[in-house]
Amino acid sequence: MDRQELYNNINQKLAADDIEGAVDLAEVGLALGETHPMLLNLCAYRLEVRGDFAGSLKLLDQALQISPEDVTILSAIGHNWLKQAAPRNALRSFSAALARAPGFAPAHHGAGLALWALGDMKESRTAQARAAALDPNYPDPRGALALLALHERKPDEARAHANAALRLNPREPAAFLTLATLDQEAGDHAAVAARLQTEIRNPQIAPLQRAPLCRLLGDALDSLGEFDAAFAAYHEGNTIQRLMFAPQHGGDDLESAVGLCERITREFKAEAHTFPTPHVLEGPDVNHVFLLGFPRSGTTLLEQVLASHPDVVALEEKPTLNDDITAFFLEQDSLETLLNLDEAEIASRVAAYWERIAGYGLRVEGKTFVDKQPSMTIYLPLIAKLFPRARIIVARRDPRDVVLSCYRRGFNMNRTIYEFTDLERLATLYAATMELAELYFDKLPLKFHVHSHEAMIADFDGRISALCDSLGLDFDENMRNFVETAKARDIRTPSAGQVVQGLNAGGVGYWRNYETHLAPACAILEPWIQRYGYA
Repeated sequence: MDRQELYNNINQKLAADDIEGAVDLAEVGLALGETHPMLLNLCAYRLEVRGDFAGSLKLLDQALQISPEDVTILSAIGHNWLKQAAPRNALRSFSAALARAPGFAPAHHGAGLALWALGDMKESRTAQARAAALDPNYPDPRGALALLALHERKPDEARAHANAALRLNPREPAAFLTLATLDQEAGDHAAVAARLQTEIRNPQIAPLQRAPLCRLLGDALDSLGEFDAAFAAYHEGNTIQRLMFAPQHGGDDLESAVGLCERITREFKAEAHTFPTPHVLEGPDVNHVFLLGFPRSGTTLLEQVLASHPDVVALEEKPTLNDDITAFFLEQDSLETLLNLDEAEIASRVAAYWERIAGYGLRVEGKTFVDKQPSMTIYLPLIAKLFPRARIIVARRDPRDVVLSCYRRGFNMNRTIYEFTDLERLATLYAATMELAELYFDKLPLKFHVHSHEAMIADFDGRISALCDSLGLDFDENMRNFVETAKARDIRTPSAGQVVQGLNAGGVGYWRNYETHLAPACAILEPWIQRYGYA
């Protein structure tokens, strides 16, 4: 096969939507020494589908060096970063593509996905609408608009966008997921299960697209009371993600989330026999509160309750201290640097924090400000050092329900979430986090209030009144109307759908439905089940 014949055959495969056949030929071309950007792009796609994001990015960078103005390569790089949960890097690539070709619809679509991941829903919608207008035959923006409308709780609009996408591509994954979710929310669980069990094996669905469909299938089967089959679906989805993200988060040379907890525990024990005297800095007139715990411990519900109080301003789980966490916890022995910060450095970092809060459009002066950050539990020394007068709410729930819920729900992938894809690793991470938290409770000069999710379900007014007392607030009757508050807010956690349903005791002790499957995890959790009174 000569060069021209190779490229003609590849183009024929692409025209027939035979992507795999085109990639096979592209790999032949590379093996023969060809380095055309199209060949590199196609081979990068196959590596990306297999989860080798680093290898894929290497090929794409090579292609970009050959053809720096090629917007298809820039967009492919953007999608690679998106799949690595790096939306800022992705947005830079898509923006570079749009600077070269403002009418390139795939780059607008990719930018919309990145903006969504960054929390800018308005601009995300604008980008997807622009992509759909630029190329009316392009199904992906329609699918993204369907998911956006679903997130905004606009079911009719979501269904319309999904159907439009499916008319263009009967297997467009976002549209398919939207319609299945709407049917699931409408209670048509049997139809959802039947549809997904048929379609989930479609070879056109990429593994990372199959994972959320497995999770939705699990939810449908769970609603039907078919718990063994539901667990099998959850397990399949998590296994897919674990295999796909192993190169980024599972290597022996990478520090896992469990390893991070264990290292911080050792360093804190070595460095903080007595925590340094807190610095007292002038700052805004704010009753500052951090809401912590472990994911799926009820923090989202509790935040909506607090946000319903007229004197409370709450920030939907957005990054506020990421740079500081990187500086003081993600490197070996960096905790010592935190403990010895001088007053000028503390003042600079505190000022930067409040600038970020203002940047989110919040006015917190004279209010109780709630910064909900469940993952901050292991980084509590940072709060103690920068904000020694802050109050800490620790949300607590039966560890078995927490671990099961984390295993069943979908999150954006990172080092911590990678541990959620394996039940025993997840239970080990929970135990390591709680061990570290108990150490902090003993050593850190902070005001802690432990809030029981189950106790609140049983006695809402009593437990919320106690929480208000700990924060220096009066109980307000509007806190009972937290469902209306939640409906008006952009909740970006997996709890969104449950919170708007109000108080529900159905999730208490839900782990019993999966008791056999949870047995290995429960053995790891047993000390915390006993300690927290859930035995």
